[in-house]
Amino acid sequence: MLKASQKCRRDDIYSVTFFWGHGSLLVVSLLESEAVVIKTYPLAEADKIVVAYTRKYGKLRGVARGARRLRSRFAGRLELFSWIGISAFERENQDLVQIDKVDLIRSFGLGCGNYRCFLQLNLLGELLIETVPEHEPNEPLFRLLLLVLPEIQDPTRSDLAQLYFEVWHLKLAGLFPSYRTCGQCGVSLFNAAHVFYGSALNMFLCGNCKGKALPSISSKSYQLLHHVLTEPLGHLNGSFGLTDGDSRDLADMVETQLQRSFERRFDCLTLVRNQS
Repeated sequence: MLKASQKCRRDDIYSVTFFWGHGSLLVVSLLESEAVVIKTYPLAEADKIVVAYTRKYGKLRGVARGARRLRSRFAGRLELFSWIGISAFERENQDLVQIDKVDLIRSFGLGCGNYRCFLQLNLLGELLIETVPEHEPNEPLFRLLLLVLPEIQDPTRSDLAQLYFEVWHLKLAGLFPSYRTCGQCGVSLFNAAHVFYGSALNMFLCGNCKGKALPSISSKSYQLLHHVLTEPLGHLNGSFGLTDGDSRDLADMVETQLQRSFERRFDCLTLVRNQS
C-alpha cells in the first residue's frame, strides 16, 4: 500500500518519490519544456513513439498513449516538425518517457513549399537523430532549429537555410575548422581567388599550401560562408541561394565534412541532392 511521498525540484525537473513501507518504490520526474517533434513511430494499435528535441533536456524519446486514436487528446499536436510545449513523466531505469500533455505552438511540417523542402526538413530531423546524444541539452542548437524551420519551408530560401543549419551544426559540435586564415601558413584567405579545403586535415588552405589536388571553393562561396558564420539567417540575401552554380562547391564541401565528421552517410542528404 502507498504510504508516503516526497517531492523535490532539481534543475527544472520535478521529482516525486513514492514509498512502500521503509523502502523506496518508485521515482517519477516531471519534465516540462518546449520541443520540436523530429520523428514518430507507431506503437501497438493506438500509441505512438515520439522523438523530440527539447530546449531543456535535449533529445528525448517518449510514448504518447492513444495518440493514434481519432479522438485522441494529442490529435494534430504530434505531427512531424511541430513546435510544442510538452509535459512528460520519466521513471528511473526506463528509456522512454510517458508523454502526458502537449500544447501546439506552431506547425512547420504542413507548410512546405514543395517536395524538396519536405526532404530538407527531414534532413534536419535525421541529423539530430543520428548525431546528437540522448538527454544532452544544447540551447544554441535548439534555437538554431527554430531559426531554420520557418525559412526552410520557402523554396526560394530552403537551400540557404539547409546550408546555414549544416554549417552551424558542425560549428556547435566543435567540428568546423577556422576559415579566416590558412591552416598551414596563417595567411588571410579573404582576398584569395580560390580557397582549398583539406578534408583529411579538416582545414582551409591557401593556394601555396594546398599540396596535392584538393577541392576548392570560389571567392563568392567563401564570402557566403563568411556571411553564414557572422550574420543571422534572416539578414542573408536570397541571392546567395545555392541554385546558383557558383555556390554549389560550398554546399558540396559542407556536406562532405558532415558525413566525414560524423562517420556516416545521411539518406535524406542523398534524396535532397537527387532533387537538385
